[in-house]
Amino acid sequence: MALDFAAGCFGGCAGILVGYPLDTVKVHMQTQDYRNPRYRGTWDCLRTIITKESVTGLYRGMSSPMAGVAVVNAIVFGVYGHTQRHLSQPEQLSTHFLAGVSAGIAQTPVCSPIELAKTRLQLQQQRFSGPLQCLRHIYQQEGSKGLFKGLGITFLREAPSYGIYFYTYEALIRSSEPVSTFRMLLAGGLAGAASWTISYPLDVIKSRIQAASKGQYSGPLDCLRQSINAEGYLCLYRGFNSTLLRAFPTNAATFAVVSWTFRLFDYAEQETPVNK
Repeated sequence: MALDFAAGCFGGCAGILVGYPLDTVKVHMQTQDYRNPRYRGTWDCLRTIITKESVTGLYRGMSSPMAGVAVVNAIVFGVYGHTQRHLSQPEQLSTHFLAGVSAGIAQTPVCSPIELAKTRLQLQQQRFSGPLQCLRHIYQQEGSKGLFKGLGITFLREAPSYGIYFYTYEALIRSSEPVSTFRMLLAGGLAGAASWTISYPLDVIKSRIQAASKGQYSGPLDCLRQSINAEGYLCLYRGFNSTLLRAFPTNAATFAVVSWTFRLFDYAEQETPVNK
């Protein structure tokens, strides 16, 4: 199980480095005022951020997920691997789905405040110096409840999302021969794309709740109702293009690094002489 944690940590760091700029674009697109939109689309948003803030603007708030990625991905891959191996039929695809669901649920209490800080930092105008200051400010203004704003909707997003994530990856790499790196990358990218396609509307609601001022929404259902009444159902997929563009390389990198970490550790164990 320790190897699951280590592999998840390395894979998560690789995924964030690859995909974070487009995550910033996604959050800006999801939370902009539909009555006076600042961006015409994904590429306009990307270009505007770079023009106003340089490339560093695309990485604003990255210290929050990077600081927590070790814990989050260790939980995800640790719980997933442990659960999958201990269910009655570990090789069944349904088992991989259930193990993914359990991993998503397990990491949500850690993931939620990290994403809250990330969202606030991505949307700020030079207000906070980093995630800790941001979370401290939220705590001072809203109490401990404010630190977990969006927790419920994050649970609803993560459970099916990670189930689809691991199910898709496992289905795509099944082979009687060793899986090539290209196939790992392809399977990881498609797994990420499938996962986000299913969970994206919930992510929009989550981002809006976490970005909202105090009292703007009474809960996820109220946020959903207000958003649809004001903007129509298409608002639930606002920013989806940037998310798919990010999901493929991010998750391709994550699964490739995780898989190669397992391979390298297995190789090292095979090469280490056993004292008798």
